[in-house]
Amino acid sequence: MVRDRRYIAAIRAAQLGLSAAVVEEAPTLGGVCLNWGCIPTKAILSAAEIFAAVKHGVPGLVVEGQSANYSQVIDASRAAADRLVRGVNGLMKKNKIEVLLGRARLAAGREVVVTRDGASESVEARNVILATGSTELVFPGVQVDGRKSSPAARRSSHASSPPRS
Repeated sequence: MVRDRRYIAAIRAAQLGLSAAVVEEAPTLGGVCLNWGCIPTKAILSAAEIFAAVKHGVPGLVVEGQSANYSQVIDASRAAADRLVRGVNGLMKKNKIEVLLGRARLAAGREVVVTRDGASESVEARNVILATGSTELVFPGVQVDGRKSSPAARRSSHASSPPRS
């Protein structure tokens, strides 16, 4: 199920016979939740809950030699997110929605300018829906060092075990 309002709006516009396009700043569709936040985090938490249940035991159930391979857990969370990204891509293709990679800004009149890697492309749009998505918030005074604190995009890509304090 697609929950990102940008995609829902584009799909509905296409279903109503309008020409639709989505501008995505990230290299993949899905936004922060699907790619780096909610979905990968839920997959990692699910694995941790299962491991904790096995490690601490269930009455009458004894499992010996428990171990955790954090790299495989992260890989599984990425695989779950990647599968959903492919689904969003499929919905865009099925509904004939053009996906423009880059950052958009509204210009004069009906013009939307999409910029990527320094190059700009102008697109004319009769109607525009602004749905900006989200990004992480780094609080003032917090240093993002990539080890003990890291933005969502980096956190989900760490393949090693977390540092112990």
